[in-house]
Amino acid sequence: MNRVIGKMKALYWISLATALIATAPLIGCGSSGKKPVIANLNSSTTPSSPIGLAIEINGSGFQSAPGKVIFTQNGIAATVTPAASAWSDTGIVAVVPTGNGTTSFTVPGTVTVTVKTSGGTSNGMSLALVQTVTFSPNNVTWTTTTALPATLTGLRAVAVPASTTGSFVAVAGGYNGTSNVNSVYANTLATDGTVGASWTAIQAQPLPDTRAHHGMVIAHAGNSLVSAGSAFIYVIGGQANPADTPGGTNTVYMSSVNLTTGSVGAWTSLTNTLPQPLVAPAATLYNGHIYVIGGLTSSGAPSNTVYSAAVQQDGTLSAWSTSTNPYPVSIAFGQAFGFGGNLYVLNGDMNASSDPNAQSPGGIPDVRFASAHNGVVGTWTQTQSTIKAHSKNVIWLAFGQIINAEGIYSGSPGSSELERSSINADATLASWNGITSSVNQIGANVYNATAIVSPLQSPTGNPRFLLLGGQAFTSTTPGPLSSKVYVNNAP
Repeated sequence: MNRVIGKMKALYWISLATALIATAPLIGCGSSGKKPVIANLNSSTTPSSPIGLAIEINGSGFQSAPGKVIFTQNGIAATVTPAASAWSDTGIVAVVPTGNGTTSFTVPGTVTVTVKTSGGTSNGMSLALVQTVTFSPNNVTWTTTTALPATLTGLRAVAVPASTTGSFVAVAGGYNGTSNVNSVYANTLATDGTVGASWTAIQAQPLPDTRAHHGMVIAHAGNSLVSAGSAFIYVIGGQANPADTPGGTNTVYMSSVNLTTGSVGAWTSLTNTLPQPLVAPAATLYNGHIYVIGGLTSSGAPSNTVYSAAVQQDGTLSAWSTSTNPYPVSIAFGQAFGFGGNLYVLNGDMNASSDPNAQSPGGIPDVRFASAHNGVVGTWTQTQSTIKAHSKNVIWLAFGQIINAEGIYSGSPGSSELERSSINADATLASWNGITSSVNQIGANVYNATAIVSPLQSPTGNPRFLLLGGQAFTSTTPGPLSSKVYVNNAP
């Protein structure tokens, strides 16, 4: 069952508009004489979108009643009239059209977006049009590439986009079987998904303190309002010392990363720390905001709190906001991602714990989503549960498809160890299907690993998924730690 993002038509995004705009604050009703001003698209410096998907237009003076959104490219002008529910004085949700009905936009290419109201026509903002990729999760096969310099679990990694032919991966922290570490490694990413021959050839500054089971995200011009050509990595919360119970911190470390060399610079401890110490929270960066969900609190109990902070132009963060819509269940070790105007949370562990490295059952198959717009999270909706009650697992998201893998779950290793779903037209998830063939399994059988999707597509135009480190999942006691790095070599 291969559902791809090409099937997601404009109806989907129009149906999301009410939830997105409901979270956007209204500043007055908009004067008919006030000229509209676009501040940004998708809260990013260099926004991009496929055809047929929605973009968020943020600014002021849009008025309370819908006007027009105009997309232009090389003499082609296409006018979109969003629904009233998709329009406010400060925010608009509009679907990117294919063209003007007669002539289609060139993809890849660039369109200029303007807003027209009775007050006039706004400034123009550029939007890059990107192609989507069709692939089948049923055809995924795996191999290994250069191993990490050390066996680690509870580590985190981010993909660093650089160019169409070269990008990087950065890994920070983890537990080496004796203690937590402050190590930071960087490596190149090739178009086939493999990493370079050495994880230490690229300069990377260590963390200010040891960390494991933290959140880790990257901000760049394509997903936030940082300056073009810059990127910043964040290490959020986590455990400082495995002897502590559970040893959570509220620190947020930030480092710049060189997009030419992949070098990770010195780390700064940001003044805007998390409102509370957290171990193993779910963290993601979506449309210019970092979202943190759940995690183990100082008492070792899981949390249902949802925090968000905006990424500033210089990479620093705004003060953290606490959502008025907490997650419906208290969890740690969950997974989160943003897509289509929504924040999704998968799985997690509802049990209290003093040892995040323990191989303890307690995962849930729960999956929920809520609108996420400018850092404001809406009401949570439950959607299709996963087959396995994963916790301490990993996920990959690519072009509207999700692969859920590894971790701790009931049943024998390899039994739906990888499962897949896709995002439906109404933002719910399709039924999960197991990738049960041994040919298509990773064979890693680990938990507390980390995973990334490469910014580069393979030579055949398919996404590349990487799995790094972790601890062996065994039927009796926790197994050995891993330094292996797996990557899919098909499709």
